[in-house]
Amino acid sequence: MPPPPHATPRPPVPERAATCLETDEDVMAALRENLAAPPAALPPAVPLPSQGQLRQLAPAVAPAVPTVALARQPAVAIYRPTLRPPIAVLTALDDGRSDGEQIRLRNGRFVIGRSEGDLVIPHDGMISSRHVEITRQAVGGHQRWVITDLQSTNGMFVRVSRTPLSDQSELLVGKGRYRLLVPTGDGPATTDYPPAESARNTTRAWGDDGAAPAIPALVEMLGNAVSNRVHLIADEYWIGTDPACAICRVNDPFCEARHVRLFRDAKGVWHMEPNKAINGLWFRMPQVVCETMVQFQIGEQRFRLKVGG
Repeated sequence: MPPPPHATPRPPVPERAATCLETDEDVMAALRENLAAPPAALPPAVPLPSQGQLRQLAPAVAPAVPTVALARQPAVAIYRPTLRPPIAVLTALDDGRSDGEQIRLRNGRFVIGRSEGDLVIPHDGMISSRHVEITRQAVGGHQRWVITDLQSTNGMFVRVSRTPLSDQSELLVGKGRYRLLVPTGDGPATTDYPPAESARNTTRAWGDDGAAPAIPALVEMLGNAVSNRVHLIADEYWIGTDPACAICRVNDPFCEARHVRLFRDAKGVWHMEPNKAINGLWFRMPQVVCETMVQFQIGEQRFRLKVGG
C-alpha cells in the first residue's frame, strides 16, 4: 500500500493591523492641543530643478526631488454640519439655577404652555394654555430662531441690558412688575406694547390699569390693582432696596440696593437699564429674534434659548 501523499503546508495568513478607535481622552487631547497651539508657519519652499538643468545633468542620474516636511497646522474650526439648519437648545431655569432641563429643538416649531404644547408647565397659573411659540425662520438665505408671545394674558418678558420705554411699557424688577404711563403721543411708538385685547378666563392676570396720567408716571402692579404710583417729574430715578431710591423695594430679596436706573434723554424719551444686577431687568416684548442667546420669562418660569447648542 503506497504511502499517503505529502501534504503541502499552507502559507501563513498575513497579519493585518487592527483598527484602533480613538478614545474620548484622545479627542480631548487633540482639541486642547489645537486650541493652545498658535498657527504654525510653513517652511520656505525648496526650488525644484528646471528642465534645462535636468538636461545638463543627463545622462547622469537625475537628482531626487527633495521632499518638504509640512508643518502641522490645526483646523480652522471644529467640525459641524453645514447643510442643515442650526439647532437651538432650550433650557428651563428652575428654582434660581443657572442650568436645568435642556431640550434640543430639532423641529422648526416648539410651543410652551400651561396645558398645551411641546412643553407643558401645569403648576404656573400665570402661564396661558398656549403662551409662547419658538420657530425657525429663513430670512434672506439665513436661518434664525424667533420667540413669539401667542397673545397671552401676562405676556413674555425678555432680559435686556437697556431699553427705551413708551406708554404701557412693562418691566420686571426683582419681584416687582412696573408699567409706564405717559400722556398720549409721548414716547416712541416702535416700543409700544399694549395689553392683549382679550384675556383668557383660565389665566390669572397680573393687572390692568390703562388710565393715562396728565404727566408720566411709573406704576407698580399688584394683582389686578395699582399698588404704588410715582409721577416722573425729575429726569432720573433709581429702583432698589436702598431707602434713598425714589422707588424703593425694601422687602424684595431679589432686588439689589440700586437695581435699575430710569432716566429721560434730551428728546424726552424714557429709558431703563440695570446696574449690573444679578437678577437683571426684564422687558415685555411681543416677539424677539434670537441671534446667539436670549433669556425670557413667562409667568414665573425663566428660560434660556441658545443657538448652536
